[in-house]
Amino acid sequence: MSAISSERMDGTALSWWQAQRATLWLFVASGWLVAIEPSPYEFLFLAAAMVFLPVGLRFHPTALPFAAALVLYNVGGIASLVPVAEDSDALLFVAISLFMGATALFFSGLIAGDPTRFAVIRNAYIWAAVMASICGLIGYFDVGGLRGSWAPMYRAQGLFKDPNVFSAFLVAALCFLTQGFLLGEQRHRLWSAMALCIIGAGLFFAFSRGAWINAAVALTLLAAINFLLHPSGKTRTRIVLLVCGICIAATTLILFALSFESTRTLFAERANLINYYDGGETGRFGNQLNSLPLLLQLPNGMGPLQFRTVFGNDPHNVFINVFASNGWLGGLSFLLLIAMTIWIGWKTILRRSLFQQQAIAVFCPMVAIILQSIQIDTEHWRHLFLLIGVMWGLHGATTEARQ
Repeated sequence: MSAISSERMDGTALSWWQAQRATLWLFVASGWLVAIEPSPYEFLFLAAAMVFLPVGLRFHPTALPFAAALVLYNVGGIASLVPVAEDSDALLFVAISLFMGATALFFSGLIAGDPTRFAVIRNAYIWAAVMASICGLIGYFDVGGLRGSWAPMYRAQGLFKDPNVFSAFLVAALCFLTQGFLLGEQRHRLWSAMALCIIGAGLFFAFSRGAWINAAVALTLLAAINFLLHPSGKTRTRIVLLVCGICIAATTLILFALSFESTRTLFAERANLINYYDGGETGRFGNQLNSLPLLLQLPNGMGPLQFRTVFGNDPHNVFINVFASNGWLGGLSFLLLIAMTIWIGWKTILRRSLFQQQAIAVFCPMVAIILQSIQIDTEHWRHLFLLIGVMWGLHGATTEARQ
């Protein structure tokens, strides 16, 4: 009788484990479908929370400063919202900030509870990036007359709302795939190589200056850190040879794409570091500079999304936007959150552990997005909070393993 009961319990536990993994995969994989509001990502987050909250999340004590910074950031946003509470867009902005914080905490507890779940996240993220890229390329090449919907600015964006966010979303998947090749641990190499090419094409045809620099920084960091930290001389040689091969292949494909006049014209326009809307007193950089004296006089900020009402456009700099939308409390908390995340990420990648390679794969695109935040508002980028949450989870798992 006891043997039958034990067998039933084992079967139940296995079914629950499978349900958790399947829900997590669907949740992360839905990240390519953003144009619908509310998107599947929101609904599947609720589903994932329901299956993991009873058993599956474990918050390591090292994540307490992370949670505290997220809470204070959102408290600052709520306080800044009060004077403009009648603005429905401002209300939605604060609600999305709360949602992003919740997802970051979820991923942190998820990975700290079982670091092997990173493999599920990695696989689902790559799948989402491939789907997003295919849709972006279909739009860019006007397959089925879908350019008006999936590339309205003649730049690939697929089912994202903006080609800049679309292309930045792809960078983490590029890092996940590239690291597998660099370390010789990539399974299903033909599929992985095809996925790498599709995602790379999606990134290129989005014509996003920020995402191009983002990818260059992330992939350079990935190759350099793996080269410096890997103990095997054979692997380091492999890294050098593969980096040279990837650079030659990428350059060849880009030159081929630029042989078409329409592509070459748009590339020349987008490759400028400073365009007409960046410079001048009322350009992007001018607005940012003009906002600093005003923000120093407003402890409660301007209110969520109120920067655009004062200066005509969004700040396109997350470090200015958090002070404008969340006040001094929210702004300082966000800066502290970013600084702590980079610090614990750096500590984690330097520690020899079972999770070091996963930490490197997460750290590089995360740092690249943070650097890109200087020229774009990233506080509502789902993939940024996913990477931040996973980074804290891997830090907790690494700390516990060493203890």
